[in-house]
Amino acid sequence: MLKIEQNRLLFATVLGVVGFFINLYPIHLFANVQLILGNVAYVISAIILGPWYALYTAIIAVSGLMVAWDSLHVYFLFGIEAIFLGFARRRDIYALYANFAFWLILGMPGFYLYISLFTELPTTHATFIALKQGINGLIYASIGSLLIILTPSFWHFQSKVKDKQRRTFNTQLTYTFTLVITTALLMAALMFNNQFIERQQSLMYDAIKNTANNLASSTKAYLAVHSSAINNAAQWLSLNVHSDKDEQILLSQLHSNYPGFITMLMADSEANIVAASPASLLRKAQTSQKPLNIAERDYFIEAFINQRTYTSPLFLGKGFGNDPIVAISAPLYRPESPHQPIGIIEGSLDLNQFKIIDEIDNNNQNQFMLLLDQNQRVLYASEQLNLAPLSDFTFSPHNPNYISPFPLINISQNNNMAPEYVYASVSLDNGWQLLILNPFRPLVELVENMYLTTFAMLIVSLLIALYLSRIVSARLTRPLENIASKFSTNSDDAYIEYAVDEESPKEIYSLFHRLKQSKSQLIGYQLELEEKVAIRTIELEHANSQLKALAEKDPLTGLYNRRYAEDKFTAVQELCQRSDEVIAIALLDLDKFKFINDTYGHHSGDLTLKLVAKQLQQDFKRNSDIIVRYGGEEFLLIMPLCNALKIEEHLEHFRERLSQLVIDDQEDNHQFNVTTSIGAVLGNGTYSASLEDWVKQADINLYQAKHSGRNKLIFTTLKDTNVQATEPQ
Repeated sequence: MLKIEQNRLLFATVLGVVGFFINLYPIHLFANVQLILGNVAYVISAIILGPWYALYTAIIAVSGLMVAWDSLHVYFLFGIEAIFLGFARRRDIYALYANFAFWLILGMPGFYLYISLFTELPTTHATFIALKQGINGLIYASIGSLLIILTPSFWHFQSKVKDKQRRTFNTQLTYTFTLVITTALLMAALMFNNQFIERQQSLMYDAIKNTANNLASSTKAYLAVHSSAINNAAQWLSLNVHSDKDEQILLSQLHSNYPGFITMLMADSEANIVAASPASLLRKAQTSQKPLNIAERDYFIEAFINQRTYTSPLFLGKGFGNDPIVAISAPLYRPESPHQPIGIIEGSLDLNQFKIIDEIDNNNQNQFMLLLDQNQRVLYASEQLNLAPLSDFTFSPHNPNYISPFPLINISQNNNMAPEYVYASVSLDNGWQLLILNPFRPLVELVENMYLTTFAMLIVSLLIALYLSRIVSARLTRPLENIASKFSTNSDDAYIEYAVDEESPKEIYSLFHRLKQSKSQLIGYQLELEEKVAIRTIELEHANSQLKALAEKDPLTGLYNRRYAEDKFTAVQELCQRSDEVIAIALLDLDKFKFINDTYGHHSGDLTLKLVAKQLQQDFKRNSDIIVRYGGEEFLLIMPLCNALKIEEHLEHFRERLSQLVIDDQEDNHQFNVTTSIGAVLGNGTYSASLEDWVKQADINLYQAKHSGRNKLIFTTLKDTNVQATEPQ
């Protein structure tokens, strides 16, 4: 028993280790959807060994998932599953059916609650993840069951859990069909879904990249046009000297040609604004305060000091408004001093104009535009992103559990485990960055719908499999049952002429006709066999009688043996007890028999025993008397229904005749005499039902006879304590 338990523990350990290494590398399907196959180990352990060994295997196997996922829920969830499958096996419930019930009743609801209460995943993901895990459970349960069915000899050992009742062919065939269909359907659906999702992801990301490239090109063109406008205006104004009034008029005309600028201005070498468009803004600012000065602005410093056309980062405007703006500036010169700037011209880009660029690609409503400046501040964001201009752009990378070939990002829920967007990014020449974001959730919803469809198809397929397997098994088993009924010797219907029909398989049809042709021959063989059996039975009964006689009699003397006496005494005692009769028991022991063997040899000893037995048979020849060779030189007399007044005298006469008997061993040429000591008792049949009790009392008398000089009879009654001794004359 200990060896069997050790073998089971070793087998469970090996399965667990194999499952551990397989679970270290779960198969990635989509995002955080992974196919785990190492759990096949504890499915096999549950089917073969039962619940507790399955739990032991599961703890080892799912430790691989603990390493890969770093989540303690694997021990609780899959441990319960292993125990559930083990107890279901003890009740003769197939593993796939039990696993389906587990995930439907306990597994998926429990997993949903765990995700909702103990993780940061949104509840919108919980249903999908729970459903995915249930489908995964059905896959590894199917694979484990198929491995056992396809390789039965490999799993056959003494301590294996066995069915309590033999399963029907219909049940076995139905389950096999169900396993094959479930495994094939789920694996095919997963492969198809995975390829479809990968294709959808690829198409979606290609669309995002194309949109990003297109909008980046539009943004570059927009910046280039306005930057070129400022640069060309600066060059044109630098070629001629204009009055302040003319500069204001020229600036207003330029602004009207480029509505992408929210404001435009010109400043002198002291950074005081001398012209602005709209001009009303300048007049309003000058009446309320001193002349506006922009000496501290980067766009003045870069254009005037560094003498280059400059596009600024995003900043909050002042003086002409408080809107977030991006300034494009260029230096102004005089014809006579082309290397010494006299001021700048600047245009503030209207950030709302980027909405026009955003709407260029309006085919995909799920794509959102985000434009960042050199300092990672928001220049423009689609309304759906809820990001204000001039705000710092903060984000978090996606959770590493979400494996994707494309970049994922979270911008509004940075602590959420689920990614929000798939994105593509393009860097512009001026250090700006344009991102196109596509929500990740619609792709997850597509996968959810596909998994729900797969689950629904699985249920429908299982129902179809159950129906078809019953039909197929009926077509196989019904003809066999009919054949059995037709050829059964106990059939009550003598008119059954059909066993197969036209739709029966060819093999069964052939079997039926071969059985039909050989039935008469089998009946003949049966009659011949019955005759031989009858003859052998008679011979066996005769042999049994001989064996019984040999078993009950001593082979040397021909007297009954001790076993016969013990078996027969019960009936004798019961007879005497009912009729209130007496029983006499005498125990005889030949005197100095060892001396005869040592002096005259064993042949003379055997001859002595035979002659004593013959003398006993002559003197005690009633049918009720039982003469027994009780030991080596001991004899036992059982004398029921005897004459209580004469039995002692009868025994004494036998003792005397035996002492006078001359034993002539002609083979060894020896003549000698033999005497016997006798211990006898007489009692009513009610004394005891055990022969041992009677013999014990007779043996006491025999002992007294031996120690009183041998060749004596000591006879007592069981109610009389007086001992009588008869000396030889």
